[in-house]
Amino acid sequence: MYTVLMIIHVIISVALILVILAQSSKGGALDGMVGGAASNVLGGQGASKFLKNATQILAVLFMLNCILLAFQLKGGKASASSKAVEKMKEEQVAEQPLEQEELPVLPLEEPVKEATE
Repeated sequence: MYTVLMIIHVIISVALILVILAQSSKGGALDGMVGGAASNVLGGQGASKFLKNATQILAVLFMLNCILLAFQLKGGKASASSKAVEKMKEEQVAEQPLEQEELPVLPLEEPVKEATE
């Protein structure tokens, strides 16, 4: 479910960016490229009204999807990243050497004294 919501979120984000860039502004934006074709199809003010409504709808969908993603992460199962962190912690614990009993200390050999006669 989380993956599906993330894919939808990316699609909404890209669509929202494109619709915002297509709107006319004081700076011109991309209205010259996209708006010209849209105004032929939708009429003079039709393109502006359509893009404004599309922006509002996409913004609401974006916010609702954000809320759904937040609930999915908080309430449901652990996410993949938290599972990966837990697995790494388990591996680190497994890699730590167990406390070993102290080995008995062997006495050092005494140097052999040469017989002096």
